[in-house]
Amino acid sequence: MSLSIVTVCMNRRQHLLATAPQVAAWPNHGEHLIVDWSSRQPLRRQELPADPRLRLLRVEGEARWNLCRAYNFAVSRAAGDWILKLDADTWPTEAWRTKAWPTEAWPKPGGGGRDWVDEVWGLPPPPPPSSERVTEGAAEAPGYAFGCGPEGRKGQFLMSRQLFAAVGGFNEHLIGYGFDDKDLQARLALQTGQGAATLPAAWIGVIAHSDAERAGQGCLGRLNALEASRALAAMRASRLSNRLLAAHCPWSGRVAGSEYRELSSGVWQVEAASLPQLSAEVADEIDHVRRMSFWGCFLAIPEVFLAELPLKLVPPSHRGRWEVRWWHRLWWHSGRRLMHLPVGLLSLSRGRMQALQAAISPGRRR
Repeated sequence: MSLSIVTVCMNRRQHLLATAPQVAAWPNHGEHLIVDWSSRQPLRRQELPADPRLRLLRVEGEARWNLCRAYNFAVSRAAGDWILKLDADTWPTEAWRTKAWPTEAWPKPGGGGRDWVDEVWGLPPPPPPSSERVTEGAAEAPGYAFGCGPEGRKGQFLMSRQLFAAVGGFNEHLIGYGFDDKDLQARLALQTGQGAATLPAAWIGVIAHSDAERAGQGCLGRLNALEASRALAAMRASRLSNRLLAAHCPWSGRVAGSEYRELSSGVWQVEAASLPQLSAEVADEIDHVRRMSFWGCFLAIPEVFLAELPLKLVPPSHRGRWEVRWWHRLWWHSGRRLMHLPVGLLSLSRGRMQALQAAISPGRRR
């Protein structure tokens, strides 16, 4: 039995160069597969740790970050029987390094090694190597675990390669950032009949960063208030649209995912004809929801009024990026701030009323 760590990076070079040595110091895996998802500045093998377990691939021609397709590709190229997904900003901490991963065949039930599985990982054993897929509801279905806690830990997971394939991996209809892990967990629970085990928060280290960086737009440093507001609006729009996409376009192991061809050694590109397609009706609905959500959040304009504005003033995103023009900035600094004043006054008055009630209450008790 072997363990592959998979990491995909797009324009987050600083994060990866900081975390890759931490992963290389972990003794419990047989492979660390890093996929460069069309970063503007390609990753080079000599920049990464001189760990023979580390393997670098690159996917060319991707104009935007797509977590679902990126990690499905990475898992398809990994060699291990078990997969540990660690994003470019995460690494296994010292607390996890002390937990050994078995290097030989999984011990039989009742053996001393099984206690290790129950107490350390909380996962049942994987199926026999001859099994091709997990049968729905099977008692011997392999376990899986997701991270917990703040700062992106929830998106990290450990599971058997077989189980990942059985549910089809990530839903490739989902784009942007958000809800991909929840959709995957829901399908895993249906497939196995059991919920996920938990990877303790102390086992995963995370580099704190902004929403814009988490959505694959690179290491942008400290954002000003307007840029932070735009990043938050983009995240909310992405999460909401992905929830609807998951409902409209359910995914499973029977749905064909994207296919890739190798251009040269270690360099791949997607076959455009294999990309999942939305119907025109669903695509229009998703675009409308995403547009209303983004501009409604960023400009703080209720949807009932936003719908009356010309499309040119509040346009849809272009290749995943929201173009904020001068009139948007003008409104954000003027009208939006004015609309926030009564909210601030209500919040302030609520705090004073609570303080007054607290001061009066002791006197009433006396």
